[in-house]
Amino acid sequence: MFGLTAIECFIVFVAVFAVVYWITPQKHSWFPLVVITVLLAVLAYHMVPNVTDDLSRYYQELRYMRERGTDELDRAFSENLYEWNTYRVIPYYFYLISRLPNNAWLQTVTIFIVYGLMFLVIYKASKRFEINKLNMFLGTMFFISTYWFYDTASGIRNGLSFAIAFACAYYHLVERKNIALCYVGYILACFSHSAGIMPVLMVIIAELTLNTSGKFMNFILLFGIVGGGVFIQFLAGRTDNNFVQSIAGKAENHGLADSLETGTMFRVNLTVLAFVTILFIYVAYYLLHSDYTNELKRLYKYFSINIYFMFGSILSGLVFVRFARWILPMIGALLFMIGMQIQSNQIEREGRAKLTYFAPFNQSIRIKTRPFVYILYVVYTGVHFWYLCAGSSLNWIHF
Repeated sequence: MFGLTAIECFIVFVAVFAVVYWITPQKHSWFPLVVITVLLAVLAYHMVPNVTDDLSRYYQELRYMRERGTDELDRAFSENLYEWNTYRVIPYYFYLISRLPNNAWLQTVTIFIVYGLMFLVIYKASKRFEINKLNMFLGTMFFISTYWFYDTASGIRNGLSFAIAFACAYYHLVERKNIALCYVGYILACFSHSAGIMPVLMVIIAELTLNTSGKFMNFILLFGIVGGGVFIQFLAGRTDNNFVQSIAGKAENHGLADSLETGTMFRVNLTVLAFVTILFIYVAYYLLHSDYTNELKRLYKYFSINIYFMFGSILSGLVFVRFARWILPMIGALLFMIGMQIQSNQIEREGRAKLTYFAPFNQSIRIKTRPFVYILYVVYTGVHFWYLCAGSSLNWIHF
């Protein structure tokens, strides 16, 4: 496309976003987000799946649906293809896509939905918390650099279910709007893929423990993935419910020893978790001591639960990797945008000198290290963007 390789197109599209972003007035900050969403969808449309990708198998199923219509849906359900008797959202999604002219629309629509939802959350957060242009840009670039484009486009179901769950979690916990639609989104996420229940479970735990200290729950989350596997096997032995049986089968097939990863991509995911955790510790004070008490208390709880759960799931590679690729990028982006903006507001309101020399130590040290945090965030984003283009699964993309 345009005489460029797929990776070169990705880099150019991100550069176009950066230029458009800085020439667009802040009151229209939604526009560059729409531009990059459309450009990434165009990139997805032209990509050719590899033989080993899930997308190649889905193409075959789309062809059958295009030829046989609803008869193919009936066959898929009767044969429980891909466990579609349980996860019925995806076959209907595939059927709708099969009505479009060609198979490439599958990854195109998926990328448009996934990135559109994530950029919508960034935009809504920027408006609610009055994020300045620089902080919004840096947060958005962190998301772009750490989100796994190729895995989303080639795997379809994981990225879609996690994006729906996270967007609904933000609206549910922060915006407090369209709660009924959020519940519908949670159901769609759970019945799109077996992994979709995990980000939804994090929301449930956040709601249930909102007014508690959370120390006991954090301990449970650290070690709960093992106990959760035992519990689901217990349930599976006492019910023939298809959903429970499917989750139990996944838990059994992906035990700790079998799913542990040690490759470069896994280690990169570990560095993202470590970096986001450090950022979380740095901005936690501002999330809990601001004018947005209720919204940020809920967001703080949700983020902390996800982070603790991720540390507890490190030995279960598949669970950990999914959260690292489809949840952590948004947490890192929102933590920086919101936390650093609240810090900026505090400096403007109370004065840098007062906060540096007369504030309590935990506040003073944050002000003194503020320039270092900005530099570290920019450097880490740049390094991860380089890795995204040079060493991640994005290298498998081609036209």
